[in-house]
Amino acid sequence: MRINNVTGMFAWQRLLEIQQNSTKVMNQLSTGTILPQINVSNVAIAQKIRSQVEGYQKAMDNVYNTMGLLNTAEGGIGSITENLQRMRELALQAANGTLTESDRTALQEEFNQLLQGIDETVRNTEYNTIKVLAGDVNNLNVQTGANEGQNLEITIPNMDTENLGLRDLNISTVEGAQSALKVIDTALENVSNVRSRIGAWNNRLEHAAENLGNTMLNLTASMSNIEDADLARMIMEKMKLDILKQSTIGIMSQSNVPTMNVLKLLGIS
Repeated sequence: MRINNVTGMFAWQRLLEIQQNSTKVMNQLSTGTILPQINVSNVAIAQKIRSQVEGYQKAMDNVYNTMGLLNTAEGGIGSITENLQRMRELALQAANGTLTESDRTALQEEFNQLLQGIDETVRNTEYNTIKVLAGDVNNLNVQTGANEGQNLEITIPNMDTENLGLRDLNISTVEGAQSALKVIDTALENVSNVRSRIGAWNNRLEHAAENLGNTMLNLTASMSNIEDADLARMIMEKMKLDILKQSTIGIMSQSNVPTMNVLKLLGIS
């Protein structure tokens, strides 16, 4: 190709450079990837923020999974509490000396069924195959944040009748019923304490989830601002290149550069 003057030669080289830059920007706009030539520092910041957001998302999953486990445990403990309260009523009734032997036998039968119900609740209360009231939740470490030290340790004791001290209770006599009352009251207190701890853990996790949500929202907004700013700059860069391209073609049209060669360079012909 023959160009008749220096101006035309310069314009041709400039058009080639503009076309290459325009192609890079178009690739970035179409793929959504960030080219190293455009605001590399913002790219690094955005990637770091995205990594933090992913960490907080994992922590959020941990928090909600643990809340599900605790809610399951709380439901089981509620059932155990109801059984204990009914057992206390039966023991009080059996402590009355006016009852007949057949009355006490009937009370003892219901009492035993309630004991069995407690053990069934302990066996059947599961979360993701974890028997949450059978001692499986022991020193459970929950990561409640994206950083070191942001964790919560949870232990739920075995709540079966043996660990609650309820085995071999007999309310078929006045003395046995009175002794059972003391044991049941102790068991109710222990169960209530566990239930209170579960409530406190749940409150702490709810607070952690709220903080995680706010942090993720703020980080996502920051990341969006950075990436949106890059997108705006890319669009402006593309507009600038288009203007330069048109002006350069105008210069070349006055410099005896064959029109077919210009179209070929631009990929039009």
